[in-house]
Amino acid sequence: MTLAQIGSWLMLAAGGLFAGGILVVAVERTSLWRRMPVQQYAVDFRRSLARVDPMLPILGAVSGIGALLFALNSSGRAATLTWVAVGLFGVIIVSSLVVAEPINARFRRLPEGDPPDGAERLRVTWRRFHYGRTLLGIAAFTCAVGAVS
Repeated sequence: MTLAQIGSWLMLAAGGLFAGGILVVAVERTSLWRRMPVQQYAVDFRRSLARVDPMLPILGAVSGIGALLFALNSSGRAATLTWVAVGLFGVIIVSSLVVAEPINARFRRLPEGDPPDGAERLRVTWRRFHYGRTLLGIAAFTCAVGAVS
């Protein structure tokens, strides 16, 4: 198996799971969280984070590494699309560390059920950010699929 094949496998397998995972959170969880009272949201959000985080960041990073490996061992249209995917994964990872992780940490630091100060504002900020990151994740995965097809 070549490095390009290993990279494509990692990029597509982890990237598909990553894009699907963040899409499910965007469609299913955020819809429920929007309608929950803040106390209930604080419990459910914290519990969801315990299961989803770090799984989704790890899948995104593995897909980004696979994409990097594939891009370095490809040329032409395949390399171009993969470099776009690498860039998108990088934007997702960095922006998640800057925007989402500080919000996540505020909920994790408190006892379950205790919302942090400004929880309603944090909920709206996190949801909007997650919608944007979901679009970028789907775009990255689409580029990855286009690169190998």
